[in-house]
Amino acid sequence: MKLILLFTLIFGSLHCIALEKVVGNLYFKNYLGHLHKNPSRGSSSLTIIQCAYPVKVLDDTEKSAPEGWVYAKVGDDRGFIQSGFLDIKRPDCFQEKYPNFYLNLNLDLTDMYYWGRLNDQYLLEESKTQ
Repeated sequence: MKLILLFTLIFGSLHCIALEKVVGNLYFKNYLGHLHKNPSRGSSSLTIIQCAYPVKVLDDTEKSAPEGWVYAKVGDDRGFIQSGFLDIKRPDCFQEKYPNFYLNLNLDLTDMYYWGRLNDQYLLEESKTQ
C-alpha cells in the first residue's frame, strides 16, 4: 500500500512538471518587485524579485493572464508579473553598478518587501502634452 502511494505521488509530481510549458526566459528589470498570486498590483506577494533575476514565462492558457501581465515561474513559485517589468536582455542594475553602496544599505527582508511593493504601485506613462 505504501509503495502504491509513493508511486502515485512521484508519478503525479512528474506529470505536473511535464505539463508546464516555458514560453520564454526574461529578466526582471526593476530595482525590486514581486511575483503576485493574482494579476493585480495589490495582490499578495509570493516572492520578492531583484533586478536581473531570470524569470521563466509560462504558457498561461489555463491561468489566462490579462493584458499587461504574464504568468511566470520564479524559483519554485508560480504567479503573475507585470510584463512591463521584464526585458529580453539582462539589464544594468544599480546593485551591480554600486555593490558597496547597496550592501551598506543593509536592507532586511521587510525593507526589500516594501521597496518592491512601492515599485509595483508606480504608473510609468509618457505625457502627451506639448
